[in-house]
Amino acid sequence: MIHRDLKPGNILVARDGTVKVLDFGIAAILRTDVTKLTATGSPIGTHQYMSPEQVRGGRITPQTDLYALGCVLHELLCGRLVFEAESEYLLMYQHVNAAPTPLRQLRPDVPEALEELVLHLLRKAPEARPADTQEVYARLLPFLPPPGQDPGTADTGPAGAPDPTGVFRRPFAPRARAQAPAPGGPAPTAVLPGAPPVPVPARLREDIEEAYAHSDALLEEERFAQAAEVLGEVIAPAALALGSESRQVLALRRQRAAIRLLGGDYRAALPEFDALADAYARIAGPTGEQARACRAQAARCRAELGQVTDALAALQGVLNVVRAVDSDVSEEAVELRHNIGMLLLAQGRTAEARQVLEPLHQDMCMVFGPEDEMTVEIAEALAVIRLDLDGTAS
Repeated sequence: MIHRDLKPGNILVARDGTVKVLDFGIAAILRTDVTKLTATGSPIGTHQYMSPEQVRGGRITPQTDLYALGCVLHELLCGRLVFEAESEYLLMYQHVNAAPTPLRQLRPDVPEALEELVLHLLRKAPEARPADTQEVYARLLPFLPPPGQDPGTADTGPAGAPDPTGVFRRPFAPRARAQAPAPGGPAPTAVLPGAPPVPVPARLREDIEEAYAHSDALLEEERFAQAAEVLGEVIAPAALALGSESRQVLALRRQRAAIRLLGGDYRAALPEFDALADAYARIAGPTGEQARACRAQAARCRAELGQVTDALAALQGVLNVVRAVDSDVSEEAVELRHNIGMLLLAQGRTAEARQVLEPLHQDMCMVFGPEDEMTVEIAEALAVIRLDLDGTAS
């Protein structure tokens, strides 16, 4: 996962000291050679924390987030932004061309190793930055308090402020219990609308984790039927303890359905995806992301089972919803448009397929680039379509 908009406003320290990253609204699942731009070609992100490659509209990688982390660390350690300017354009120019001021020139008591790490994170070329977050963590570890050490007076923040170092000082401490509501106060809210907040018993949690691990191991050996069966064995007791539409049970059912689809068992996967789509629609509304995803997967099962008309209608229905709530070139919309075009082509409906795939190809070239794997696939399909149409015309 690449966040693409790390900044102090998206980093929250919870009351127990846990640090949480928020707002994945523009985050993108990591795909090779994908350039993420808005529909107008403008770079995505917040200018004060934007990497040089984001400013240029170049390829986004995990090192993009590391650059933003360098900006955040710089600000945390000295109280100043890496770059400041009167205009966004000058600010973006500085991120691309200007050298950041070393931290020890702004705050002499910053350890030299921390200054070196921040400068490493802020290098202009993505490949010149640390290899991954694990390297950054290893270089920060010497500055963290050892287990059992109490915070000194210089380490504590304002009175009542959460302590994000607590997880390192007390690594095995249980989480604090939530306070019971005052008499007559509001009842605790459910995790999902319509579902009561049922705690997962410790033994059941262990069984679920073990089922996932066992299923994943079977998937690596492409033993799809057995991987689905392993999850099925824990679904019934989980549904009995937590409710059939609890978040954990729905996740188990969705994973089992996905495994069946991957293994080619479309007849078993189809009713499961249909039922999941209905359940998610009751919980989060019929246009919710999870309901849409399950309806699209059910449509793909129908296509594999030869129910092409129903599959095309379902995919188009989901696409219409996605277009209403998101961009026409979002990951979800692009995949749906591609599915529809290729399904039409497979049915020999070349003229209709061309009407879908040509604008999709134009969007893919603009947003993802002509060398993107899917862009190349669509271009090849269009070449076949043109040959077919030209042959029909002659």
